[in-house]
This record gives sequence, C-alpha cells and structure tokens, in this order.
Amino acid sequence: MLKAFISLLLFSLLTGCGFHLRGTGPGTFPYTTASVLGESSVAHQLKQSLSTLPGVTLSSSKAAVVINVINESTEQKVLTVNNAGRVSEYRLFYRINYSVQVGERQLIENGKLQLNRDYSYDENNSLGKDAEASLLITDMQQDAAQQILRRISALAKLQDAP
Repeated sequence: MLKAFISLLLFSLLTGCGFHLRGTGPGTFPYTTASVLGESSVAHQLKQSLSTLPGVTLSSSKAAVVINVINESTEQKVLTVNNAGRVSEYRLFYRINYSVQVGERQLIENGKLQLNRDYSYDENNSLGKDAEASLLITDMQQDAAQQILRRISALAKLQDAP
C-alpha cells in the first residue's frame, strides 16, 4: 500500500513539473505548412518530425516555411591512443548546412550546425564498434533535426514579439 502511494506521488510530481521523455512532449511549431528540400538523412528526419507534430502538414507547394538542407558531412578523428600506439577512442563529427525561408524572407540564411560524439574503440570487437559508430551518427542526425526545428520556433517567436 505504501509503495503504491509513493509511486503515485512520484508519478504525479513528474507529470506536474512538465517532465516528458525526449520526443514525446508537446511540440509547438509556429507554422501550419512546411516543406523540406533535400534528400539527406536529416531531411528525412525533419520530414518525419514535422509529420508527427499536431497541426503541421507537409506540402511541396505554398508552404509557410521551407527548410533547405544544403549539405551534411561526417568525419571521424582519432581522439586517444594507447601505449602501443593503437587507437583507443574516436571522435565523430557531424556537420550540416541549411537555410530556412518563410514566405519571401530568409529566416535563417546560412545555418550551420556541428555535433560530435566520442566513443571507445576495441580492435577485438571492430564489428560492434562500427555498429556503435553508425548508431551515434543516427543519433546526431535526429538531434540535428530537433535542433533545427527548435531554432525555427525560437526565431519565429522572437520576430513575432513586440
């Protein structure tokens, strides 16, 4: 009985403070129609994220906001080496250039975003570590898409403020 009460109390505290798991919170996007240009992974993530937002429809013509993913790149650099001179850690870089147009005006003309993640490398488990690197890149792409949407929302709010 006491455990149930404490669990209920903790649950109500978490929901009362506005806590949401990442990606499940109330998404507010200031535009009702959007278009995403580009065939990169982030462009697909943006399309998927926008399609799940309530009140937002994807349109290829006459969209209120047009997000153009210009290019994306990934890079891997050695972060640390061990005593034997073998790689023990890598740093992955993910870079994206994009622009955002609202009607006839540029909201973001030359947007740049760079994310990085570190991971340890084990030469005895190279297949597993390659899979880990791929998962980290996918995570950075999802994170980049969410950051772009948050930047658009923030800039739209700033421009609407008196």
